[in-house]
Amino acid sequence: MKKYYKFGYSRFGPFLYGFVRWLKNELVKKGYDKVFFFSRDGYMMKKAFELINDTGIQAEYAYFSRKSLRAPLLHSCTDFEDSLKYLSWERYISFGKLLEYYGFDKAESSDIAARGGFELGDCIAFDSIMSNAAARRIYEENRDTIISRSLEQDRLLTEYTEQLGMRGRFAIVDIGWHGNMQYYLEQFALTHGLGVQFEGFYIGIDPVKKLGTTVNGYLFDSSDMRNRKRLLCFFGGYEKLLQSFEGSASGYAGAEDGRIVPVLMPYEYEGDQWIQKAVKSWQYGALRFVKKACETGLADSDRQLTEPLIRFGMKPTVRDTELFSFFYITDGTKVYFTAQKPLFRYTPKEFLHALSDSSWKTGFMRSAFRLPLPYYQIYRLLRK
Repeated sequence: MKKYYKFGYSRFGPFLYGFVRWLKNELVKKGYDKVFFFSRDGYMMKKAFELINDTGIQAEYAYFSRKSLRAPLLHSCTDFEDSLKYLSWERYISFGKLLEYYGFDKAESSDIAARGGFELGDCIAFDSIMSNAAARRIYEENRDTIISRSLEQDRLLTEYTEQLGMRGRFAIVDIGWHGNMQYYLEQFALTHGLGVQFEGFYIGIDPVKKLGTTVNGYLFDSSDMRNRKRLLCFFGGYEKLLQSFEGSASGYAGAEDGRIVPVLMPYEYEGDQWIQKAVKSWQYGALRFVKKACETGLADSDRQLTEPLIRFGMKPTVRDTELFSFFYITDGTKVYFTAQKPLFRYTPKEFLHALSDSSWKTGFMRSAFRLPLPYYQIYRLLRK
């Protein structure tokens, strides 16, 4: 596992240290005494922050996810069209992912798909969802279940935020990108009159929804967006590097002792000891770097600290893509970051869908074509 430790120490560690150094300075400057790190991306952020935190700022870990925060909002939606307003935009969305959005587990989704005559992996162009008859039937035939589950999660989330002490003034920390988590939390706080005051701190942030609270980006935000595409070509990779050894929070439940606990989805790499050892190796290497930097002090600029990892994501070699060929996400179906078969075995339509779904666009192209082409420039053209 030496190659993963080395990657963690030389590329991920400097990036992580730069972020928590910036975060600590921002929290002190703005006078925060409590900060919440959101699961799962906040796992390594919190560990690194605890190494650098000499300020007395209280750091808490909150089990939040897009799913656990938007589920309590769905009961207030008036119809099918309105029910889609919390769904994150992407070029294509699978029926499996749409069913997960509405709160159905894999077994329930499979049953609904069988009755509806479609496959969970079948995709819809996002902009055509409202006119898709099967998508509409999913909502209308299961509306009562969606609403009743949403109301229950609404109650549990209210109790969970109170249990966390998420009241008054505080900061929240997550990886960022589109600001959906902060938007969901805002909507929840407004509808419940919680009277909270918070702002978000992220690696990079470009909200797609109008927010009523402040956002701050380490490498990009509205004040400077130059790094946005440089990071987003590898956005799934940053998430995997930061995440904990547990599944995402799908919602909340009451425990026997009266506390509210998160209901966690299965960890995607559970049972695969080799992958878990690789993850532990790069995380251990990264934290070793952070600890050493805290002890000795580093005058390196943010660019010096972040560039090694950013360039890895932008301009990977074939060996780089092989290093993380096991990366995948599970949004109803398993979607890998890199090509899992030779290019000639893809149909054109299949290849475009796989590339669109990939969370590492440059890595996917590099692993598929295997030639030293300007993949980042190609990615930029595709994103226009």
